[in-house]
Amino acid sequence: MTAFHPLPSRGRLLAALLAAALAGTAHASPIDLPGAIPNMVGIGVGSTTEYAGGNERMLGVLPGLRYTTESGRLLEWYGPYAQFNFGGLTGWQYGPAVSLRLGRKDVDDPVVAQVHEIDTTVEAGGYVGYEYHAPGAIPYRLRGGVSVLTNAGIVYGGVRVNATGSLWVPVHRRVFLGAGVGMTWVSRSFNQTYFGVTEADSAASGLPVYSPGGGLEQCTGWLAAIYQIDRHWYAGAMIYMQRITGSAADSPIVSQRGTRNQITYGAGIAYAWK
Repeated sequence: MTAFHPLPSRGRLLAALLAAALAGTAHASPIDLPGAIPNMVGIGVGSTTEYAGGNERMLGVLPGLRYTTESGRLLEWYGPYAQFNFGGLTGWQYGPAVSLRLGRKDVDDPVVAQVHEIDTTVEAGGYVGYEYHAPGAIPYRLRGGVSVLTNAGIVYGGVRVNATGSLWVPVHRRVFLGAGVGMTWVSRSFNQTYFGVTEADSAASGLPVYSPGGGLEQCTGWLAAIYQIDRHWYAGAMIYMQRITGSAADSPIVSQRGTRNQITYGAGIAYAWK
């Protein structure tokens, strides 16, 4: 997972960085926020679960970058997710996207540690979306989009589809509030890899054999706040929740050893320039 006035623009990068835990949460949706200011860089620190569906937590520190080329093309890199926009800074947006998906190895849970390990891998695909800037006294921004990513069978087969939407509203000259929602659909192969329990897994861990299907895998929501420190520096905080659903939620990895509710929270700082 920037804008109308200086505050929102820096806010796009910062808010994504505030969810540094996206790298730790193996199946998080990209944070999708509004943006229009050319260049910025920042870093965030956050806490998230060790793996999808788990209870144990970990800390993560991730950088982020937002850069507009001389031709007006926008590069956004937030934690494990990056996209390049061939469309406008407002209106229709589209282009390629890549995401780093962490695996599941050396986890703290002694039972899940006996289930098959999952390698860290790279997903690639594309996205399309639309960003609206409301004119007037309260220049709020709305952004929505859909991304389609695949691992091309390296770790899992099929695709993962994310639908996201976000809203940023200025509530003070230096304060900006944001909120967003999302849903993720995945292939059967994805769920088999990240939530399945094979016969060998069952024999080693004691968990029942489980073979999930595809479909709606999670619903997400987040809240964020951004504060402008001075002309260039911004700070903020975010909380991000995932609710695992469908076949993934019925996995014994989630229902017996973990939880359907995955919470990520963090804070960060960003420097912006034109």
